[in-house]
Amino acid sequence: MTTVYMVRHGETDWNAAHRMQGWSDIPLNERGRAQAACAAAELASVPFHAVYTSPLKRAVETADVIRGKKPIPLIPEQGLIEINLGRWDGHTPDEMDILYPGQYDLWRSCPGDVHIDGGETFAEVQERAWKAFLQILRNETGKTVLLVSHMGCLSTILFRIAGYPLNDLWKHPIGNAALCRILVKEDGTMTIEEWGRDDYIPENLKLKVPFGRLKNE
Repeated sequence: MTTVYMVRHGETDWNAAHRMQGWSDIPLNERGRAQAACAAAELASVPFHAVYTSPLKRAVETADVIRGKKPIPLIPEQGLIEINLGRWDGHTPDEMDILYPGQYDLWRSCPGDVHIDGGETFAEVQERAWKAFLQILRNETGKTVLLVSHMGCLSTILFRIAGYPLNDLWKHPIGNAALCRILVKEDGTMTIEEWGRDDYIPENLKLKVPFGRLKNE
C-alpha cells in the first residue's frame, strides 16, 4: 500500500486580496505560516519517506514547515506547479472585469472551459500533474509520501481519480493548508480517503471568503 498525503500551500497576501495567483512566486504571509504550522502539528506522527513540492515559494515554505527537523528529502517537482494564468496573473476580480470582460465569471462557473491567453487550460494542468503523480508513485511504491502543491493542481489529480468533470472544480474546494489523503493498492486501485480536511486549523486562521465573487454574489 502506498499512502499519499496532499497539502495545499498556506495563505499568501494574494490569496487574502483575491488576486489571481498562478506562476507568480508569492511567499506565505503570517497567517499562511501559522496555517502551515497547524498542518505540521496534524501530520507530526506520520512517517513520511519523502516530500515532493511545487517549486513555487508558497509551496516550498509550507513543505519545509511540515517537514520540520525530520531527515527526509524535500524534492521539487515541476509537474506540481500551479496553473499558468498567463496575462490574468495578479489581477483581482474587479480588474478582470475591466481587462477581460466576462472571463472571470467563466472561470468561476466553468473552469474546465477556460482558455487563458498565454496560460494553461485545466486539462493541460491535469495531464502534466497526473504524469508527475504516477511517476511519484513509481518512485515511492509502498511508502508514505507528502505532496505540497496548489488547489488547482491538486484538484485535477483528485478529479482524475474520482472521475469528476473539470467544470466542477470549485465545488470541491481545498483551503489553505488543508489536506487530502489517497491510498494506492498494489494493483493500482486508488481510494480518496480525505479531501480538503482542515478541521485542525482554527477558524480565525481561515480565509473567510476563500474565492472572489461572481457578479450578483
